[in-house]
Amino acid sequence: MSYEDYEYLPALITALADPSEEKWTIDGWWIERLGLIQGSADYGTIYDPLGPESTGFPMRPGGTPVYLVSHEDEPGLPVAALVHPCDTIPVRTEDWGDRVATPSGLAVLHASPSTTWSEPATRILKRTWATLHARAAEGDGWLLENFREMLQRASVDPTDWPVEPVEGDFANDWLMIPDEAGTGTVLGILVSPDGSSMTTCLDAEGNTVAALLTFAP
Repeated sequence: MSYEDYEYLPALITALADPSEEKWTIDGWWIERLGLIQGSADYGTIYDPLGPESTGFPMRPGGTPVYLVSHEDEPGLPVAALVHPCDTIPVRTEDWGDRVATPSGLAVLHASPSTTWSEPATRILKRTWATLHARAAEGDGWLLENFREMLQRASVDPTDWPVEPVEGDFANDWLMIPDEAGTGTVLGILVSPDGSSMTTCLDAEGNTVAALLTFAP
């Protein structure tokens, strides 16, 4: 599989080559550098904290940048995220990808060394709960009901969680905040409960340099 199989990848590669900017509009795509995943773990984690599985990525010293890709006319509906732990720029993807289950509709990235499954994402889970309540009040309630069901399946009780969102939370379907321990960062992205996939990205010499997380429409 080459980068032509991902319509946005040429634009994303162009953005990666221009580190002086944080936001780009290229060939109909909106690309934004969200910030750095930081933490004390050697490997970061990508997962749904209410789901059954996770995958990982090596951490870059000082923090690993993440780029979000959306259609230019729909910046609030991300189609992919690139995790870039290396200095070199990817030019193609691996021939296959791995499924990443996101049954709650929330994908989380962190670099916490915690061995407790959901603990690094506790603050993001609470902020998501509040955001989905606000969206449900505007008539988009199915994501909240799905999220509520997944909390119940994970034996997480949201009874005491706030239902009023912090202004600006998930404005473009993503939120980066300090992690539960206050020593790193955690990124949450609202995605389809139908799942996502992660594909390894390679540089010109065939080295693994990034991970591409593609969201189901």
